[in-house]
Amino acid sequence: MFKEAVAKLLPREDKFYRLMGGLAEEARLCAIHLDTFVKSDDKNQRTTELTAINESRVRSKALSSDITRELCSTFITPYDREDIQDFSHSLYKIIKTIKKIGDRLDMHGLVNGKSASFSRQTGLIVQEAEAMQDMVYELTKGHHNDRIVAKVNVLHDLENEGDMVLNELFADLFRDETDIKQLILLKDLYNMLEKVIDRYRNAGAVALQIVLKHS
Repeated sequence: MFKEAVAKLLPREDKFYRLMGGLAEEARLCAIHLDTFVKSDDKNQRTTELTAINESRVRSKALSSDITRELCSTFITPYDREDIQDFSHSLYKIIKTIKKIGDRLDMHGLVNGKSASFSRQTGLIVQEAEAMQDMVYELTKGHHNDRIVAKVNVLHDLENEGDMVLNELFADLFRDETDIKQLILLKDLYNMLEKVIDRYRNAGAVALQIVLKHS
């Protein structure tokens, strides 16, 4: 009993690495499913992608809860526990927001005729998700600080590109859309997609903070 109690207090880095890596992978999968959803003309395919997004959200919620529970029960952690918690929350919020976006697009039938505009943002989100997965891999496999910083820069560049895309989408929307209801719905969706892009940048900032603290 004593050995088991002590073991719970000792650092088991692989536990947190596995959970962080799992969240990053779920975020990547969600991004890919959303991108496929907005580009597909097939209703059955879109239903399949929405189902996959929801399943990923369920798995990510379990992973996030596991991280919180482990932080409460483990005395020594590989990084500051607040950084691990912030990183976990950032990734889970990304997945949760993607789920809301998919539901909103499906509810209002906004994909038909607008896939090109949505895919400009979802394409950036997929790139961010891949950069984030690479970053988490580096975090969990040996602190290759230069590679992590490079990925942080990639996220910043993609976020800046996202800002430019959003401005262009808004300009086109307010110039061409005459249906007020449609205008409001599209504006909200563009903003939600931009929020995902920004949250990847925020998660990258947490990863950079971890690197700076442990370099």
